[in-house]
Amino acid sequence: MKLVTLTEIRQARSALPSIVRRTPIVPFARTVPEIGHEKLHLKLENLQVTGAFKVRAAFAMLQSMPPDARARGVVVMSSGNFAQAFALAGRELGVSIAVVMLASTSSYKVEATRALGAYVDLYDGPALQRQRRVETLAAERGMTAIDVWEERPITIGHGSIGIEVVEDCPGVEQVLVPVSSSGLAAGVATAVKGLNPKIRTIGVQPVRANAAYVSRQHGAPTAIDYWETIADGLSARRPGEFPFAHLQAHLDDIVLVDEKDIGMAHVVLKRRAKVIAEPAGAVSAAAFLAGKVDVTKKTVAIISGGNLTPETEATLEKLAAARGQSS
Repeated sequence: MKLVTLTEIRQARSALPSIVRRTPIVPFARTVPEIGHEKLHLKLENLQVTGAFKVRAAFAMLQSMPPDARARGVVVMSSGNFAQAFALAGRELGVSIAVVMLASTSSYKVEATRALGAYVDLYDGPALQRQRRVETLAAERGMTAIDVWEERPITIGHGSIGIEVVEDCPGVEQVLVPVSSSGLAAGVATAVKGLNPKIRTIGVQPVRANAAYVSRQHGAPTAIDYWETIADGLSARRPGEFPFAHLQAHLDDIVLVDEKDIGMAHVVLKRRAKVIAEPAGAVSAAAFLAGKVDVTKKTVAIISGGNLTPETEATLEKLAAARGQSS
């Protein structure tokens, strides 16, 4: 397997349209005395145009496709944020988009996807078989099926975030990134290590949604038969083969956070940084705030998204209160 290169990531980043934002990195002080001496910095992909990081990869994927494949339209699977990303990219590039989404997906993400012009197919079967539904729907509609877990341009597109982290946060020593199917972590780690091999790259997963963590223990992509987390954006029960190879090559570690850690991080980010992070987007900061990583290093936590419902926000508040550290 040929791994993604820094050159490929740079080329894809330079081809991104202006609608894709270069999101800011801001310092975050856990306490008032820490202001001006912050170790934690936040890469705010929740401020991306669709409210999450995936639009970079969606454009990279569609831009890489042959004209005839794009003309037929594209079918992808998504737990929510990729759906909106492909819907927007398709609208901008004139490509019809259909998305297979779990029936349990947040209604907020479903409606946002439809509002951007995509067709949504709600799927209530086994999560690990979603790609089969993608293939079936593509055949039914005469469209092109894409496996967002395994396509090379997806990892390449995500890597643009890693380039911005190193360029915009001089002296960064550690980068924390959420992990699900592993594409984001793969792209970010590839870019970061390509620019500075001394920077530590650490993936973060919920305790009960830890397929990549388990896979690292086994040395190969491994499916888990459980999934219990408020972080609906981290829905993968198994990492992709292609991105997992990059984790093995470039990721230093994966750490786990529990549900109360995620709730605490969401509330602390909201109250102290005025940042709204969805559960999946908050896990990276949760690892730092819960002391699961070295907190003495200059660290960037990628806040990967901010799309959540009022109901989810209320649950996060309750989790934070149960942890006893809600401010």
